[in-house]
Amino acid sequence: MTASDTVAKPESLTRKAIVGSGWSGAATAARQVLSFGALAVLARRLGPDAYGVMGMAALLTNFLQTYRDLGTTTALIQRREINQKLLSGVFWLNLISGGVLALIVIGLAVPASRFFHQPKLTPIMWVLAASFPITAASMVHSALLSRNMRFDSVALSDFGSSLAGYLVAIPCAYAGLGVWSLVFANIANAIGGSGLLWFSCKWRPCAEFDYNSIRSIAGFSLNLSGFATVNYFSRNADNLVVGRILGSMPLGCYQMAYNMMLFPIQNISAVIAQVLFPGFARIQDDDERFRSAYLRGCMLIGLITFPVIAGLGIVAGPLVHAMLGAKWVSIIPLFQILVPVGLIQSVQTTNGQIFTAKGRTDWMFRWGLFASLILVSSFIVGVHWGVTGVAVAYAISYGTLLAYLGFAVPFRLIGLNVGDFLKAFVPQLAITAGMVAGCAALQLTMAETPAIVQLVTSVLAGAVIYSGLMLWLRPPVVYMLLQVTEHLPFPGFSRGLRHLVFRTM
Repeated sequence: MTASDTVAKPESLTRKAIVGSGWSGAATAARQVLSFGALAVLARRLGPDAYGVMGMAALLTNFLQTYRDLGTTTALIQRREINQKLLSGVFWLNLISGGVLALIVIGLAVPASRFFHQPKLTPIMWVLAASFPITAASMVHSALLSRNMRFDSVALSDFGSSLAGYLVAIPCAYAGLGVWSLVFANIANAIGGSGLLWFSCKWRPCAEFDYNSIRSIAGFSLNLSGFATVNYFSRNADNLVVGRILGSMPLGCYQMAYNMMLFPIQNISAVIAQVLFPGFARIQDDDERFRSAYLRGCMLIGLITFPVIAGLGIVAGPLVHAMLGAKWVSIIPLFQILVPVGLIQSVQTTNGQIFTAKGRTDWMFRWGLFASLILVSSFIVGVHWGVTGVAVAYAISYGTLLAYLGFAVPFRLIGLNVGDFLKAFVPQLAITAGMVAGCAALQLTMAETPAIVQLVTSVLAGAVIYSGLMLWLRPPVVYMLLQVTEHLPFPGFSRGLRHLVFRTM
């Protein structure tokens, strides 16, 4: 293990975070383009039923993924000091956990297929089990790269794994393999990602397992795993209810709408949060600096995610018709119902970084239990009105009580006032609302035009309206963006953006 694998070079945290965000953002953008293109092909070729069956399998496999590292890799990033004994111990623990989880998936395959009344689930889950030890073998490498803020390597791994999956899925879909196209893509994704992480991180495990080293992070890790368990259950209880009561076709439609809502969160908010966490861990004892960094990070996230999520809600109709086809039209109202949830979650998804950076995963676990109880209860009530009822129940329960408490609880750890936090977003939300109104008015005039024309025109108009309002009104986030660009290794871009902003004054 080299020093560069465990100790970051003395460099500005701000610069590292910004450069890391740039790498992660570039890889995410490339992955999004790849995903949209592949989704347009696969969704048309496979249809909702294949995605519904895969969704049923994913309910179990994704749940067990939360135990893949037992929270140990996050602990490696959060700890101030680490050593070879701890790293090797975590590696072997993760590998053993991956093997045990694979056996659990194999053992539960038959009961799961009976529960969902779907016999083809059994062999699918047997194959998917192989992904657990494959991904577990690279968790320490991922943690070391993130700890040292080497996000270029992490970004390369993320993009490479996605590319490997789609290179397998598309030929299999055209070969008529149906849902197996998605299964084989999952395995290819795991192999590609793990291989690239091993290539990027030169650390290698030793044949030793020190129990005391593992015990030193047990409290943090177990509470984090506990939260991951209840959080996964609450986030997937809607899928479980829909799949069990309404069947694979409604589940496929609901998951597609839900994934559209999550797409910007997973590929923008989560990426930036991943970059911010190592920096937060280093300033965990400086609340004033933590508050400032957290608020700036959230405002910059909202600068991107608010127009993207709200814009997707406006163009949902032409987007579905142009990309997915007529068989998916039922997801349009579902997605539009979930848009407010997406707007909140795009910022709130960073709150976990407060709990973990502060080492208070016990608070995180207790909060997860409460939120899970509220969400699951709402799904059980909503399913009486079909898949739309589930979506409405989710929007109501999350958009009211959970939205406020989801900020208030972690903010106590850094002394941040919820009211002050929300006020900071008023200008951005107002500008986003203006963009939505302009695009909605434009679409009313294009009702008879082809879906692809509506989609392209609305996206371009939304980009012009949003950027125009930002340059005209210049809310605080614009000046934050200017400060951020000064740290980029591209001075020409920073000068050009500054010139554009102040030229409009």
